[in-house]
Amino acid sequence: MTDRKILHVDMDSFYASVEKQRKGLEGPIVICVYSGRTEDSGAVSTCNYEARDMGIHAAMPITRAKNIAEKSEKEVHFLPMDREYYQQISDEIREQIYEKYAEKIEQASIDEAYLDTTDKVESFDEAEQLAEKIQEEVEEEFGITCSIGIGPNKLVAKIASDREKPEGLTMVLPEEVQEFMQSLELEDIHGIGGKTVEKLEALGIASVKELAEADTRELIEEFGENLGVKIQEKACGQDDEEVSEKMQKQITRITTLDQNSRSVNHIKTYFPDLADEIFEQLEDKGLNFGQVVLVVIDSEIQMHTRSKTLKARIRDREKFIEEEEALLEDFMNDFDGEVRRIGLRVSDLEEDRGQRKLESF
Repeated sequence: MTDRKILHVDMDSFYASVEKQRKGLEGPIVICVYSGRTEDSGAVSTCNYEARDMGIHAAMPITRAKNIAEKSEKEVHFLPMDREYYQQISDEIREQIYEKYAEKIEQASIDEAYLDTTDKVESFDEAEQLAEKIQEEVEEEFGITCSIGIGPNKLVAKIASDREKPEGLTMVLPEEVQEFMQSLELEDIHGIGGKTVEKLEALGIASVKELAEADTRELIEEFGENLGVKIQEKACGQDDEEVSEKMQKQITRITTLDQNSRSVNHIKTYFPDLADEIFEQLEDKGLNFGQVVLVVIDSEIQMHTRSKTLKARIRDREKFIEEEEALLEDFMNDFDGEVRRIGLRVSDLEEDRGQRKLESF
């Protein structure tokens, strides 16, 4: 059987890296989820490595993070999370880069993806060269960095991508899997958490090697058949799970207005270019959509969405723009602020099985 060549691509401090590129920032960057109760109420979502080195981390209260920043006397950038924009960048990386290099792509999260390159390359050396191209293109085209793990399965590739962050590239050949796994701590293996480790230690199992060589019956007795077998397979670096191609759930494009505006007519002038980018992807992938969504980011960086579910899935640019314009007009009737950024989205996607007529509305 041909060895699979799986890549796990993990963006380095993705949200903060996107904001650094977008705003031309330097130094520590902290992305926050503000609760709105007070100016600084809420928690840190994530931060870049410079902020982490200061002691700031995810889930920390914003007030505490700002206290750390003040004591450090460094300029620390605190920014609100703009998940819609990060999702757009994630989608564009997939569309512009991943899809060139892999037939099967599994988007594990907004900043992580598995790529099955088995049919694209003949050797692990070629897989490594491909990974280097991906890293180069992500940095050149998006101004951010990523770490990549290469292995014969998803488990090993994911663990490998964590070994040398940021900007790491770690390859584990099939014959190196056992040594690689036994170099890990039990907690390094995805799916083996603190409680599982405690139970293993109670059984006298304190290392990955000991787990791999343990009596399987004893593990089944302690954890049940499924989990007992599974954690031992993981310790051995075994993982037969396929890279599962998942249909894209939505396609979004967002742009910043040349100036904050309340003019519906002015905002509408941005719709054709946004629609062109969305429909290029729909055409390339043969997808129809069943829902249109308007995304508005106001001058206070607050996000608003309006949506409409269609009676049938279609792929009609004129109808799409018409529906988005109607959503914008309805939104502006009830909105007394100014629009800073505007986005269009299609969702409820499905592969085309014959174009639907407009009369379907």
